Parts: sequence; structure tokens; C-alpha cells
Amino acid sequence: MEAKAGALTSVVRASIGATEVYLRQLAAALPVTFREHTALLVVIVAYWACGLVVGGLAGWSPTTAITMYLPTFQSVIPLTIVALLLGRALVIVALERPARPLTQFAAELRTTFASPQRIAHALPAVLGLQVFGGTFTILKISIPSLVPFSWDTPLEQFDRWLHGGIVPWQLLQPIFGVPIVTHALNWAYNSWFLVLGFILVWQTFSRQDAQLRLQFFFSFVLGSMLLGSVGAALFSSAGPCFFGRVTGLPDPFALQIDYLRAVDHSYPVWALRLQDMLWQVHVGRGVSIGAGISAMPSIHVAVATLFALVCWRAKRWLGIVMSIYALIILVGSVHLAWHYAVDGYFGAIGMIVIWWVVGRALSRQDRVRGRDPVTGTGMP
Repeated sequence: MEAKAGALTSVVRASIGATEVYLRQLAAALPVTFREHTALLVVIVAYWACGLVVGGLAGWSPTTAITMYLPTFQSVIPLTIVALLLGRALVIVALERPARPLTQFAAELRTTFASPQRIAHALPAVLGLQVFGGTFTILKISIPSLVPFSWDTPLEQFDRWLHGGIVPWQLLQPIFGVPIVTHALNWAYNSWFLVLGFILVWQTFSRQDAQLRLQFFFSFVLGSMLLGSVGAALFSSAGPCFFGRVTGLPDPFALQIDYLRAVDHSYPVWALRLQDMLWQVHVGRGVSIGAGISAMPSIHVAVATLFALVCWRAKRWLGIVMSIYALIILVGSVHLAWHYAVDGYFGAIGMIVIWWVVGRALSRQDRVRGRDPVTGTGMP
């Protein structure tokens, strides 16, 4: 009995000692990682300050930007991490097949996945993204009250002119105007949020390519700011699904909405319910996760383009898959009446330009500082 108690005491002491070492290593790594993320965090804080001013003018609480996405982060991040770890475990068991798969997985979890250096590396991005997400939503829902929708008619006319006098959804209808295809596009379009979560977690915890990670985060943040906030304010518009409500003109998209409602009787078209929900939040001046109406430019397409850009740099085959996915998001944005086609074109082009500029700036910075662009450390 005494031997068992002594053994238990030894295990407890060893665990406490290991925890203390882990926490000391984590504390030592945090100042370094926050310095590495200084520029990104400064941009996010400046954006948050703008959100406070604009949100204050629109009547929103100054704490909303910080607290809005906290419950989502608390649930989505752990679930995504578990999914990624299960994926790694599956690779070990099914493909690598070591003699002791559980031992290998436990060793990787201790020394790689959950190391104090990796957690410290991820923490600035996690904190920054929480503030950034809430700020983006606050600015998005504030735009219509400060800059009323006025670009829907010009965008619809430009869309028609650009496509030979035909509304783009009509060009797509012979190919995609089949109920089961519409349902599949609806499912793919909604999966954007899931894909975003996985890629954010992947890059947040990634330590494989320092420049790629920073290029992704700067492009995501600057793209959302310049396209989703500044661009949305300059071209304040609601989109095809709300055209008749915001313009008071004959609705050129009425037949498209009728088709989607007819499909909804057989196959769920969640876009219709989301559009109704967004409109109710808009007219009720409410605030919720994902709220806000803005068509031009399309952030869905812009960020899907960013998915493809980062994946091309990681794996060629993954880049091909995500390029096809970005094209599906573009088609879905038009077919489901979320966006004018030009919204997607401008979103994709804008994100590509931002990605290129950020990449050039980071490469120049690494050359000036003499750092390896992959590891982020000084070069010999």
C-alpha cells in the first residue's frame, strides 16, 4: 500500500514538474512571438480603433467587437484542432504504419503539436483574429446606416453590359439550373465557413513556412479591410437577392428568386433563409455573427481566392483543388443571388493584387534583415 502511494506521489510530482517546465518555456517564448507579430497586431489594433469610431457613430457598444466571436472561437478552434489531429492519426495508422502508432502519435503531440513554442507562436494570431472578426462585422453592419445602398443599379447594369447584355445568372441557368445541382452549389457555398476555419487553424499553428504564414495573415487582414470594409463602403450595395427591396425598381432577379424558392420545396436552399435572416437583422438594426449586407466586392470569392493562393504554395495538388473550389464559390455567389458577377471578379483580382504586394514587401523585409523566408530566422 505504501509502495503504491509512493509511486502515485512520484507521478504527481513528475507531472507538476513537467507542467512547471512547460509553463516556463511558454512564458519565455511569448515575448519573442509577440514581437514577431508586432506589425500584424498593430494593423489589427488600428482597424479596431476605426471600428470603435464607426461603430460608435452607428450606435454599437465599444465592447461588441471583442466579445462577439469569443463563443465561436471557444468552440470552433478546439473542434478544428481535434479534427486535424484525428486526420494526422489516420495518416499514421493508414499510410505510415509505424510499429507503434500510438507511441509515435503521443510523441508528436508532446514535442510538435502542443509544444510550448507552437502554442506561443499561435497565441498572437488567435487573439488578433478574435478582435479582427468582431471589428469586421461591426463595420459591415454599420455601412448601410452611414453610406446608404446606392450602387445596385449601376452594378446590375455594368454586369449586364460586361456579359453581352445578358444577366449573368441567366447565362449560368442552362448549366446549373437543375435542382440537385443548385442544392450542391448551396452546400459548397456554405462550406466556405468550414474551410475558412480549417485554413485559419492550419496557418495559426503552422511553423513550416514563416513567410507563407505571415503572407496569408496579412493578406487575409488587409484584404478584409480594403475590400470588405473600404470597398464595401465606396460601392455600398446589397446584391441581387435584395435588389427590389433597396432600389424600389422592377426586379430583374425576380425569376431567379422564384426558381430558388421552387427548388427549396424539393432540396433545401439555405441561402434563402440566410438572406431573409440578414434582411431581418438589417431592418431591425441588430448585430450577430456573420451579420451585415454587402455585395461589392465579394469577400466570399476574395477569401476563397486566398485559399487557393496559400494552398498553391503549400502543395500543388491542394492548390488545384482550392482553385476549383474558388471557381465554385464564384459561380455559387451568382447562381444563389448573393452577388453580381462583377463583385466576384473584383474580389478575386483585389485579393491577388494584395497577396502579391504583401509577398513582395515580406521578401524585401527578409532581405534587409537577413532572415531565411521559410524559417524566419537569421541566415548565416
